[in-house]
This record gives sequence, structure tokens and C-alpha cells, in this order.
Amino acid sequence: MKKSCVFLLAILLLTGLITTACQGYGKEDEDGSRATGDEEGKEMLPFNAIIMGNDGSLAYKEDFLRANRTYGVLYRNENGDGEEDLTSPKFRTFTITEKARLDEIFSVCPEIDFEKKMVVMYAYTHRHGLGRERIIINITLDKNILKIKFKIAENEKNDSSMPQTRFLVIKMDKLDIDTAEFTLLNPWV
Repeated sequence: MKKSCVFLLAILLLTGLITTACQGYGKEDEDGSRATGDEEGKEMLPFNAIIMGNDGSLAYKEDFLRANRTYGVLYRNENGDGEEDLTSPKFRTFTITEKARLDEIFSVCPEIDFEKKMVVMYAYTHRHGLGRERIIINITLDKNILKIKFKIAENEKNDSSMPQTRFLVIKMDKLDIDTAEFTLLNPWV
């Protein structure tokens, strides 16, 4: 009886410690964004970075999408025929530091305090499903160049699609940067 009480107490104590340690991790922000840490999900990201729209919930303006296609994307031309884009760049990066620019991109703009925060975006061509989670592995700042390494979560489903322009949108502390460089670590997914 005494051993079972000690064992039960140890389980309860361990459960309490795990709950306390994980509190707030991956918690949704008021704008629907969610923090994701390292591969094990144990650490918050540098510069208080939060991936926005990882669930495919961000709505982009059609004009923005049309003007910012990426290489290899299939689209409808003026005649309504399907055509592959072979002239656009393979990727695009955006650094957004003011609300006016955000309004040009999103149909419904997330609330962002641009006095303290900024948004960096990466547009790239991929076949993964819209709701496939992107995971940031590392963020560093080197001589005013923000370097972001990320991967796309693997899953058991075959949710691949025709090549489409996908966006990685990150809200983070405002930094003085010249550019942002993104590296997709598993482009084959």
C-alpha cells in the first residue's frame, strides 16, 4: 500500500511538472498565429518568432498572388488555358514593417504592432498540401541578414497537389535587417 501511494504521488508530481513546463508552448496568439519551436517542440523561437497561417487560414489578395507567382506554378492565362510559369523567380522574400504594406497583401489583415514587430514572408513553389505545417528549425541574424531554416512536416497522407506558390509568414520582433534568407531543409516532402 505504501509503495503504491508513493508511486501514485510520483506520477502526479511528474504530470504537474510536465504541464507547468509546457504551459504556453504552441499557444495560439490573438491573431490565430502559433509559436513553433525546435524539432522536439521544447524551445521558443529566437526573436519571439511566430509562424502565422500555418493552418492555411491567411487570405491573400488576388492582385498580390497574381503579381508574386513563383517558377513552375500552373495558372490560368487570359484565354482560360492552363499555363506553367517559367519566367517568375523560384522564390520571393518580403520584409513588412508597416500596416499599409500588410493591407496590400492580405484580404483580412492580422493585427500587428509595427512599433515592436515586423513580418517576414517567403514565397516558394511546392506541392505540399495547404494545411501542411511548416516548422522553423533555426533563426539567426548575421550582419543584418536574417537567416531562417525551416522544414515541412511529413505525414502519412498523400496530400500533394499541382505546384503552387506557398507562403511562410513569420511575425517577429522588429529588427534592423537588409534582407531575409530562407532555406527549406526538406524540399522533397
